[in-house]
Formats: sequence, structure tokens, C-alpha cells
Amino acid sequence: MSIRIHAPQGRGPADVFVRCPRHLEDLLAGELAALGIEDVQLRTGGVAVRVELAMAVRICLHSRIATRVLWPFASFEAPDADALYAGAAQVDWDRYVRGLPRLAVGFDGTSRTLRHTRFSAQRVKDAVVDGLRTARAARPDVDARDPEFQLQAVLHRGRVTLHLDLAGTALHRRGWRRDGGEAPLKENLAAALLLRGGWRVGTTDWLVDPMCGSGTLLVEGALLAAGLPPGLGRPHFGFEAWTGAPEGLRAELEAEWDGPVCAPRLFGRDLDPEQLARARAHLEAAGAGERFEAEIDLAVSQVARLPALPGPIGLVASNPPYGVRLEDSGQIGQLGVTLRRLAPDAPVALLVAPGREAGPRSLETLLLRLDLPRLERHPCRNGALEAAMLVGRVEARGEGSTDAPDGPALEHAAMFANRIRKNRKRLARFAQRVGTDALRLYDRDLPEYGLVVDRYGDDLVVQEFRPPATVDPVLAARRRDAALARLPEATGVPPERIHFRERRRQRPDSQYDVQAREADRREVREGAARLLVNLSDYLDTGLYLDSRGVRRRLHDDFARLAGGRFLNLYAYTCTATVQAALGGAQESLSVDLSPTYLRWGAEQCRRNGLDGARHRQVQADVLPWLRGDGRASGRFDRVLLDPPTFSNSARTEQDLDLQRDQGALLDAATERLAPGGELLFVVHARRFRLDWAPPAGFELEEITRHTLDEDCARGRPAHRCWVVRRATTT
Repeated sequence: MSIRIHAPQGRGPADVFVRCPRHLEDLLAGELAALGIEDVQLRTGGVAVRVELAMAVRICLHSRIATRVLWPFASFEAPDADALYAGAAQVDWDRYVRGLPRLAVGFDGTSRTLRHTRFSAQRVKDAVVDGLRTARAARPDVDARDPEFQLQAVLHRGRVTLHLDLAGTALHRRGWRRDGGEAPLKENLAAALLLRGGWRVGTTDWLVDPMCGSGTLLVEGALLAAGLPPGLGRPHFGFEAWTGAPEGLRAELEAEWDGPVCAPRLFGRDLDPEQLARARAHLEAAGAGERFEAEIDLAVSQVARLPALPGPIGLVASNPPYGVRLEDSGQIGQLGVTLRRLAPDAPVALLVAPGREAGPRSLETLLLRLDLPRLERHPCRNGALEAAMLVGRVEARGEGSTDAPDGPALEHAAMFANRIRKNRKRLARFAQRVGTDALRLYDRDLPEYGLVVDRYGDDLVVQEFRPPATVDPVLAARRRDAALARLPEATGVPPERIHFRERRRQRPDSQYDVQAREADRREVREGAARLLVNLSDYLDTGLYLDSRGVRRRLHDDFARLAGGRFLNLYAYTCTATVQAALGGAQESLSVDLSPTYLRWGAEQCRRNGLDGARHRQVQADVLPWLRGDGRASGRFDRVLLDPPTFSNSARTEQDLDLQRDQGALLDAATERLAPGGELLFVVHARRFRLDWAPPAGFELEEITRHTLDEDCARGRPAHRCWVVRRATTT
């Protein structure tokens, strides 16, 4: 087995990899550029540089973001565990290791034969320990938490490279922390937050942390402002146990520091006196009073009762408590209110980690409760938690309630109200012409207001569509609140008759979620039909306004046919059945899997005077029904196929995926057409792609524009509609 030794005595440049937490690579690259390193290449989880040993050690001393500095030492092929041990054993460890330092080995990468990194690390560690014990008749201790000499092995395409970790212990462990208390913030993540917020060397303005805990942000802010290299306080580095690093190198590089450039000014508050005691101890351990002077103001206080802050403020930085605890306690909202009151226009940097238990949209919820707009969001991780750094300036809004729309948003919403008035006036003539008092007044006409406003008689239903991730959720929420505040005046509908709901992309497990529990039914008019809508219990009201044109076409078709049979597949609340019957359909079958919708549909039919014996409802899964009992139902002059995009009801044997199952549905449904019959295929999924081709004897035509009424024809079509015709000679 051949082995290559890379720069064993630390002479000449080497390809060094500097690790850091994910999403902080740009900050690390900026640090290294400031040290004079010209070619810095960003990688996932760190940066790659080619530097001499002295510069690599300088990174260990000066970087506030890095976790490890990996110097390539040896490489060899490792097809299996035995070869891995043999390769590591070929290194003359007695030659390269000073004394018997505490040892640790890390391992990255897997292969078909080396599948477990802990086992692979153990094999490398065994080779090193065996080599030193043979040469020195003594065995080094293994200490994964506080090693003095650490190796990091990386397996890539069957070859292992052993790196000397010049840091030894992770660089975020500066040496000043004594007791962090519960869930302490890592030092390099704290430094990253400060750098994102604009905190720099030489800053003499106040660093304010209103929820300072054990003082990690205050300590790191003090070190940064004073220009104190974070590595000065560490008890040892990994390179000090390597013979390739000259003795005295650390002292030589530490001597380059000229002393503090300023006296930092630190203001911290916390509810817990024990945490404040830890903060004082940490500042002292970091060198406050010995290596640098600092003006320190620490005291016990609630966020809501903070006194006037000292000025000028250089940065408000904080790491509030995590997850549901923070949201449920109301502290996050109070933090926003307090900052707007005491630190308007001040730079702010907050680290928030809503936590997995708070749900997939928890960060957005937290931002809304914080109610500070225009904050940049930078993703990061704090341990195992997904987190985010919020950076920007505190908005000045005074002490007013965050529930009331703010003035600028309310003024801006005037154009939304004007559009509503314009649409009302224009659509009044249309509504009179088609004989309806249920119509769409607004459908995301203006990009700033992602709302749909539908009128049902004397009531409004407002649906909010979530803004894209690129839109500030705080500003979007303020625009929404301002628009809702303008609606009563613009429509003449009192606030108590405006029903609001959030429209979101449905997950399979929430497709039929009830939105509220109190039934709130209304009767609306659509031509000769009287249709029941429910304005509170479900995400949808029971009447698709955009399908009004489809229903009118069915009504008019049966009026021309002067009779005939109608099949309504995925009948929902049977509104199309009512229109077909009122047009002249003598018989109908309405098929749906939901008993709730079918009971609703039966009531619609009774309300409109339809004979229940001739207009029947069938509870069934549509596709199996078409292939089974549906064959015995005869042929139909008109068929409506209006399926959901997906369905995963527990009452079905197989989930429905419309994109996947369209061919099976259309093939089975067209078989039920009588000679000269027509099938209307309606799809509400915006991304649907029609892949079905009609069989011989049928023709297919898209008629979407003829089925969208004036109130629903703005912007992208709310649905698409095709007609499948069966030849009369069949």
C-alpha cells in the first residue's frame, strides 16, 4: 500500500479546508480575506484556501466564525477496514506527535465497505494509538471532548485523507465560558449574528441585548469591538502537539496583537439573576478589565419594563428563548413593541429558532408576532435547530396596538378600496344580466393584495393567499389588515358580515379540514336556482363561483334538449345538478364520496323543487363506480367531470392523483355518453397538463374562455374546461 505524506514538517503551502457552520461561509470568507488571503473558495460548510502554516495558525487565532482548520497530512487508498487501519499505521506517529497528548479522531464519508463513520474513526484511532504505544511503551489518552491532538479523516472515492486539526477542540470554544446555563448559544454563531448586524472592530456605541441570558452576545461583541483575537484565551491548540509546527509559533503570532482598539460599551437585561451572574463571570473570564476595559450595564428586568436605553445604540442583538415557549408567552410580540418604543431606527440583529414542534410555518408566525418589517432573513442552524438571523433596523411605530392597521398601510390600501368600488360598479350590470347575487368582486387584481373577495348576498367571504417567500410577511400582513379595514366602506358590508379565511396549498391530511364549527348558511340566487352556501364551516363555501358559466351551459343545453339525462361526477354540493334539472334534465345521478356534501346536495334539490326519485345522489368513489355499478346506470346526454386535484380519503382503496389518473377517469366517463352526448371536463389545478387523447368516435375541444364569466375572467383562468363530444353515429 502506498501512502503520501503532505508537508509533514509544515513547510510550504498546503490546501487547507476551514470549516464553519452551514450558511456562514460568506462571513468566514470575509474574515480570511481581511487576514490577507487572496484566493478564498467557498464550499458547503467552509472555505478552501492554499496557505502557509503560519497563516493557517493565524486563522485559528483570529477567526470568529471557523470551527476547524484542517491541514492535509497523509492520504492512502482504503478499500476496506483493514486497509484503513494499515494506511493509518504506516504513518510514523512517533516522529510527528509531541509527548502523549489527549487524542481524538473524527471521520467523514462512507463507502460500500466503510458504512459507519464511528467504526471508521475507531480504526484510525487504533492505528495511531498502537503506533505510539509501540514506539513509546505508553498509550495516549483518548478524549473526544477536549483533545490536544485531533485528526480528521475524510473518505472520498475510496481514498482517505488524514488532516491535522490545527485547532484541536472546536474553535467556537474560546475558553472563557464557565457555565452557559440552559441551551447556551455557540460563540461563533453569536459572532456571526453580530457581524450580520454590522457590529465591527472599533465600535464605541452601545451593544444592547434585552434578553442576554449568560451573556454570549455581549462577550463576543466586546471581543469584536476591542479587536481581541478570540483565540487568545484558549488553553491549547492542536498544532501545538505537532512536531511540524515550530515551538513558539503561537507566542509569535499572539505578539502581533497591539492591544484593544477601544473600550466596548455593553447593556444587558434578563429576568434571571443567575444568568446575569454568569454573564458577569463570562465577561471577566474573556478579559474585561484585564485585556480590555469595558463599560458594562447589567441588571434584572422584563422586556416589557425596560428603561430608556443608553445611546447612541450601535446594535440591538438578542437570542430570544426558543420555540413554542417564546410564542405562547407573548415575549416575541412584546420584544417588537419594546424595540419600536425604545430603539426606533436602531440597527437590530435577532437570532430566532421557532423549533420543530411549532410547525412548518412557525418562522413566518414568529415574524408576524414580532411585527418588525423589512428585516433580512439569513438561514442558519443552532445545534440541531433550524434557525434564522433577522437583520435590519427597528421600525418606529410608537406604542400603538400591533393589531390595528398602521397609517402608511391604511393609506396604501386606498387603491385596493378604489379597485373594489370600480369592480362593484362594473359587475352590477353583469350580475343583473345573469340573475345572481353571488359574484367575485376582487381576485388578486393588485399584486400587493393577495386576496379574493366574493360576495354572497349581503355577506362577503375574503380569502387570503399566502405571499411568496420573497415577500416580507410582516408587510404583507399589514397590507392585508389595512385592506380588510377598508372593505366595509368600499362594499357597504358591515364588518360582522365579512368572513375571512386563509387559503393555502392543501396537504393531503388537511384536504377536508373544517375551518370553523358554527354553521352559517345563506341562500343565494343564481338564475332560477336558489343555492345554499356555508360561509364558516369549510374552506370552500359550497358554490364555486368560477364554475357559474359551466352550470349555465348545462342549464341551457338541457333547455335545448327539452329533457335528457345528466351525470354529475364529483358532484360536490350538487349545484350543477340543480341547474341541469331546472334547465330541463328529466333524470340525474350525482356521485360523490362525501356524505356531507351529498346531504347538502339533496337539500339543494329539495329547496329547488326537484323530485328526489328522478334526481338521485350516490355515495361512491367515482372511478371504481364508473368501472362497476356505473356501467349499469345507462348512458347520459351530458356528463360533468369536475374532479379534485388529489384525494386520499380513508374510504377509498387508492388515492386519486388527477395528473396521473386523468386517462382512466376520462376513458371511463366518456363510455357513459349517449350518442350526440357531451362531457365537460373541468380542472381547477393551475399546473395540470392534459395528456389524454380521445378515442375513435370522440372529439376534444378546450372551451375555457366560454365558461368563465366576467367576474372570474381576470388574470390567470380560475379553471380550465374541455368538452368531449360523442359522434351521433356511434
